[in-house]
Amino acid sequence: MRQLKEDTIKSNLIESQQSAYGPVCVYQNKEYRWLTLAQKANEDITIQGVMNLIHPEQVIVPVNQCMMLFLLKPVDTLNILNLGLGTAGFERIMYHLQSNTPYINTINTFNTVEINPSIALIAAQHFKLPIKHSTYLQCAEQYITQCSDHFNVITIDIFSGEYHQPFLTSDSFWQNINRCSEQNTQVIINLNPQTGQELQMLLVLLRQHFKCLGIIEFNEYKNIVIILSQQTLMHINVDEIQNSPVFINFAPNLYKSINSIYHIE
Repeated sequence: MRQLKEDTIKSNLIESQQSAYGPVCVYQNKEYRWLTLAQKANEDITIQGVMNLIHPEQVIVPVNQCMMLFLLKPVDTLNILNLGLGTAGFERIMYHLQSNTPYINTINTFNTVEINPSIALIAAQHFKLPIKHSTYLQCAEQYITQCSDHFNVITIDIFSGEYHQPFLTSDSFWQNINRCSEQNTQVIINLNPQTGQELQMLLVLLRQHFKCLGIIEFNEYKNIVIILSQQTLMHINVDEIQNSPVFINFAPNLYKSINSIYHIE
């Protein structure tokens, strides 16, 4: 990722759009294609997603690999909701696993919610998002408020640069997430809390809505991943990740990138 930040230069720019939410830029070198959003001149470059040009099904960043940890406990039929499209890395790996591996039997429902139409267009044009994939162009909070479907996997990866959307600290948002969940649902969130106090306040809020929490810290990334469920998450640990066939094949070094996994149950 450090090398990609150094390569985020004009000569590698292949697409630039001025969206309603600010500039959206796509860069490419010999190995990778990546996405950046609006960037202030005095801030570090924030890369929103990366795709390997030769193996687009690969999930490259450990934080994003952890969004797949629901695969540690196989489910016959998946009903997936992904809040935040980005570079469609989650969509690519799910379709690849379904079509080319024994690790996913059936994806019954797979919906993605993205507020920025430019992101959806770029994901289709440059990041191999299938045109027929169900992408809803609206605010995630609005979608969840109106949602009448039920999902057993809900992934939340919503950033504007390095900052979260305010509704992630809203009690009503998590009530609606639970309303759209099945009994065994896992909710997986990519977070980048700015302070320890911010994280503590969010954990207190989440504990009011979920019986079980798993918190994953990384060696080289500020982000954390939080997994939420009404059922135990104790099976999510470094040994299980290291020995899982799906992660051995598609994220063999993930367990080495994890600093700690904490459970609150």
